[in-house]
Amino acid sequence: GQAASWQLLGLSDRSINCILADDTTTLLAGTNKGLSVYYGGTWYDIDVNGLPVTCIARISTNAIAVGAGNGSKSDALYVGTRIRGAPYYQLRFQHYFISPTAMLLQATMAIPRLYVGGANTVAVCMINNDSLLAPQPYKIPPYAFGIEYPFCAGLQLYNGSLYAGGYDRSTIMGGPGNLLILVGDSLQVARRLDVTALAQGSFSEVGPQELVIGTRDSGVLFYCPSLFIPWTKVSGPTKEQINSLLTMPGMLFSDMLFAAVASGVFIGSGHSGNWTEVGDIPQAPNCLAVLGTATGTVEDQLLAGTVAGVYLYSRRTEIFRLAAPEFAGKKINPVICRNGEVRLSLPVSANNTAEVTLYNASGKLCSHTVSAQSTVAFRLPSNGLYYYRCSYGGKTSLSGVIVNAK
Repeated sequence: GQAASWQLLGLSDRSINCILADDTTTLLAGTNKGLSVYYGGTWYDIDVNGLPVTCIARISTNAIAVGAGNGSKSDALYVGTRIRGAPYYQLRFQHYFISPTAMLLQATMAIPRLYVGGANTVAVCMINNDSLLAPQPYKIPPYAFGIEYPFCAGLQLYNGSLYAGGYDRSTIMGGPGNLLILVGDSLQVARRLDVTALAQGSFSEVGPQELVIGTRDSGVLFYCPSLFIPWTKVSGPTKEQINSLLTMPGMLFSDMLFAAVASGVFIGSGHSGNWTEVGDIPQAPNCLAVLGTATGTVEDQLLAGTVAGVYLYSRRTEIFRLAAPEFAGKKINPVICRNGEVRLSLPVSANNTAEVTLYNASGKLCSHTVSAQSTVAFRLPSNGLYYYRCSYGGKTSLSGVIVNAK
């Protein structure tokens, strides 16, 4: 069986700023050359008045919000409506907005609202029939995201509150960045940090949801006010800036955490601070996204927008030839399961991450996952005989047989 690897989907001639991929039939990428739409295996380009597209958010089934610009008077917010035929979306101007770089939809309110972050600015737009009402800026501390090249890196709703993070992209004369929290109509400093990415997730089977903050020079921080120690700081996968954070549901009850840095994409194991590289991506990743709805597997779902194109982490399904060297390692007694539900115990400690692969009796790949937990769960597609192997760092240490019966 061929190992999963990063497959180029296209746009190698441009840098990718953001990806919207919740609809598996259509993929949208904001690039330094505008908006690109991937449909039916082909990319279609939409020019946005010569501006780069820096953020995208879905506001309804057939409409998206688009932020475009890099600090000019032409920077603006647009709404894209789904149309039949290429290029599959049609943009219409909404409002001028300087340097829109982050978007977040809150659809649970009586009137849906879109939060937009810019250069030392965070505003809210009410949504009416797929149109954006005029942005209403919140009060914000002076130079909250820097002085020279302020940048809003992310917006996140956590524990019912809006958080915003940013930093100064200048490395010479830049001012400090901040993590902000919305209180009433004002954003207040929650912690002084050069925030480069925001996400949230639960990283233990019984743990609460935590806010995850990626930084330029302080690794990754986890925040949960209900914990005895609200803040936990861990090192990033390298000493590089965190470009993007992403959480996906794991096979059990905890989430998987992914981080993109200039040297690659890594999966973390929560507070332990251990990171494992996900493949060897050919280009430096700027952003991460999930294709469709995450189901606990990485293959064919993890997307990365890089400095030269969009990549999908994919495993080509091939026949796996059973051979003794492939299943070297400790053998254990067959695992008997019923009704397709099986749970494997793994020799995982805080210092390693397991890669578990499942094959049917013909040697065809059925499932693959990466786990930092001591157990991993699978749902088998049918009755019969299956083989699994567990490896660390590419070395098989455990393998065995699963018998699935009614």
